[in-house]
Amino acid sequence: MAKKIIELRNIVKKFDDEIVVNNLNLYVNENEFITLVGPSGCGKTTTLRIIGGFETPDSGEIILNGEVVNDLPPYQRPINTVFQRYALFPHLNVFDNVAFGLRNFNRIYEELKSDVRKQYEQERRELQKKLGDRSLSKAERQEIKSRLRAIRREIKEKILEEKEKLIEQKLQDIEKRYKEKIEEIEARIEEEENRKGEVKEARIKLRELEEKLQEEKQSNKLRKNGSKYAKEIKELRKIANQEELVYLEKLLKETYKRWEEEKRAAKKLMLSPHLIEEEVRKALKLVKLEGFEKRKIHQLSGGEQQRVAIARAIVNRPKILLLDEPLAALDLKLRQNMQYELKEMQRTLGITFIFVTHDQEEALSMSDTVVVMNNGVIQQIGTPEDIYNEPKNRFVANFIGESNIIRGRYLGNKQVEFMGAVFDCVDENFKPGEEVDVVIRPEDFDIVPLEQAKLVGVVDATTFKGVHFEICAIIQGQEFVIHQYENVKVGDKIGLSVDPYEIHLMKVE
Repeated sequence: MAKKIIELRNIVKKFDDEIVVNNLNLYVNENEFITLVGPSGCGKTTTLRIIGGFETPDSGEIILNGEVVNDLPPYQRPINTVFQRYALFPHLNVFDNVAFGLRNFNRIYEELKSDVRKQYEQERRELQKKLGDRSLSKAERQEIKSRLRAIRREIKEKILEEKEKLIEQKLQDIEKRYKEKIEEIEARIEEEENRKGEVKEARIKLRELEEKLQEEKQSNKLRKNGSKYAKEIKELRKIANQEELVYLEKLLKETYKRWEEEKRAAKKLMLSPHLIEEEVRKALKLVKLEGFEKRKIHQLSGGEQQRVAIARAIVNRPKILLLDEPLAALDLKLRQNMQYELKEMQRTLGITFIFVTHDQEEALSMSDTVVVMNNGVIQQIGTPEDIYNEPKNRFVANFIGESNIIRGRYLGNKQVEFMGAVFDCVDENFKPGEEVDVVIRPEDFDIVPLEQAKLVGVVDATTFKGVHFEICAIIQGQEFVIHQYENVKVGDKIGLSVDPYEIHLMKVE
């Protein structure tokens, strides 16, 4: 069973007495790609900012991993955000932009504090709830407040205690790891130092070969065997100059230096410089920007800047990544490419993505779950297939893709009447005689000979859309949109048919 990582309960947010998010309830599972989609002003970005901690709800609860985080600032939440305008630092190069969070933020410590707070969360919430009881005596109220103060003290003390334990454990792990590395390098150095006879022999052979080369300098034989001698000389020089020993001694010195760096960083629960470099290079590889480390931001294209913003957001491995229309500024082809790459990135990283867009196609192509919003209210939640094929109301049907919506009447026995004709359908959750809205997607109509048609219309306009033709036809004074691969002429009569499973019925609002 999927684990909830975020839960929004009864969230309300107002700006200047205007309700922007209205009693919103939503949960997000671990490792889910969920998209909030809707027109401008529907509340989707405000919802994202509430999750990220950039806005505080007027009422309701934000629960993150079982902890109410309404008052927790953004930097203390295991969340990173990719903004529409990227928000990169223009004075820093690509490497330093991506490394910024690793150098300036202690994710491990914040997670430790969250784990400690969660141990007291249930008791704290119950006490807060009791305080709202007006029948409490003054003494009872004082007792509850005293316990709440004690909880705050206990949390601080436990955080310090757990921090010391964690630092000690990290130092032990570092010591064990580096001792093993150093022992291995020292063993290899000893082996190299014991090769004195081999080194002496290599020097003699090298001298002899160099003398031989000198003698044959002008001969055809030298030209014929030159490449062979070059390879042999290279190997002999490597042994004679003890290059492996020099490399190992340098490596040993560097290992001791890194050990000290990691110990200093561990005492602050941070990463050492060489580990930061490793993480930055991994993140840049993931977003396909290897070799761009020294580039300035103004030297990058829009798509490259967006990749840097994503790398910076994922480098310190947040549990949740918020993406606020990050593809909006890109051209169509690049935006489509990035849609596939973001989805693949989410699978690779195994973290929760919460994506905001007003582009319906983007929402359907990328998401595990789609949340359709309008006027601060969730209209429908479901898989992309459910949202497209089974819209709950007129707004969803019109906003997600194109729809023909016709008023009809359910007859019972999986039959519906509209436009003066009776059609078979698959819906049956309606009463016989009940008025319904009939939804038929443009691609679900079939053009058939007039004598076989249940609906006959006159072509009003046609437009070539690349893959198909969009045909507008007038039927009994109402305009219908039909998508077909073959074109028809304006003024032609066309017959239409539709299969039962392509007819979707909705309650009349």
